[in-house]
Amino acid sequence: MTAKKGLQIASLAGIPIYVSWSWWFFAALIMVVFRPTFAQALPQTSTAWTWAVAAFFVLIMFGTVLIHELAHALAASSFRWKVNEVTLNFWGGATVYEHSSTGKAQTPLRSLTVAIVGPISNLIIAAAAWLILQVLLDPAGTAQVLLTITVWTNLLIGVFNLLPGHPLDGGRVVESAVWAATGSRARGMRAAGWSGRIIVLFLLVGGVLVPLIQTGEISPFTLVIVVLLSTMLWQAASAAIKAAQAQLLAEQLTITELTTPVQTILSDASISKLIPLLTGSGPGHEYQQLPIAVLELDTHNGHEVPVGLVDSHALASVPRSAWHLPVHTVARALNPQAQVHKSDTVETLFTTFMEFPNELIAVIDDSQVPHRVLGIINPESLAGRLQD
Repeated sequence: MTAKKGLQIASLAGIPIYVSWSWWFFAALIMVVFRPTFAQALPQTSTAWTWAVAAFFVLIMFGTVLIHELAHALAASSFRWKVNEVTLNFWGGATVYEHSSTGKAQTPLRSLTVAIVGPISNLIIAAAAWLILQVLLDPAGTAQVLLTITVWTNLLIGVFNLLPGHPLDGGRVVESAVWAATGSRARGMRAAGWSGRIIVLFLLVGGVLVPLIQTGEISPFTLVIVVLLSTMLWQAASAAIKAAQAQLLAEQLTITELTTPVQTILSDASISKLIPLLTGSGPGHEYQQLPIAVLELDTHNGHEVPVGLVDSHALASVPRSAWHLPVHTVARALNPQAQVHKSDTVETLFTTFMEFPNELIAVIDDSQVPHRVLGIINPESLAGRLQD
């Protein structure tokens, strides 16, 4: 199965595993870069054999990164969080997961656990390869070369990912520590973002400046990799800082202050019932001014359940002769599960955004029985407001 994100190669516990198109370039690059190393380490072998060894090393790297990402995925799943996908790419891999309302609450310790298991898996692989090396009968053959490079690459991957800065796994460690100390996940995100920027500076100094000072030159390949990696890390760290600042600003407000009030109407009411809720006079113009939530009533407790939002364009296209149609025919569907209570914290709101990305969030007043819908929160509008 193919998709924009790459080729789906498998599914584990319902989690799709993709190999991105950039990974194939990474695989070819690894073969080209490491083939001379294998040729030097195995001087008695043919050129074809060294290419075969390089290809086998690519498979080892593939398995290494896959185990790393699956460790993240399985840890998140153990807390019943929703894992959307695992993708292997040029820079290694990524596991996309989000908190689920049916799962365990997000805490600094659980976030730390999901982050730390990835690098730990690399260190375990390195240790296992080293132990096999100790009992290897042929200390100078292909197996010895592959095991040795497996030890060092896994040590490098494990240690690098433990560096304390976003978006590396060590950044999640920083985030969790600050979150536990301050009670604010946003402060943890901001700290991890800034430490990520510092890591980029060290990477540029150690990868570019130091070699230039010591030898007066640097290989074009090293320069390109360091610059590309630094750019990716800097952009991710900056995005984390920006998101954290927006969340910190939002935390100074209440859910009610972030809510856009709405008028409400039942989904089976006729479109003609909308007319008293509208303002203005020009067809199409008035419909832009007032959001109207479409509701259904829970038959068990009478609570209001938001199921849609009146679509101004659809409403404007309905002739008067069709005003007898039910309101839900001119409504944009809403996810009734995407909601927060007016008494919830803003951190709960941001967690809900992660669980229901790109969804409008309904704000429920649960202090009354039956519950009422107070309004909606649009993540795009809120982001624009917090960035102004």
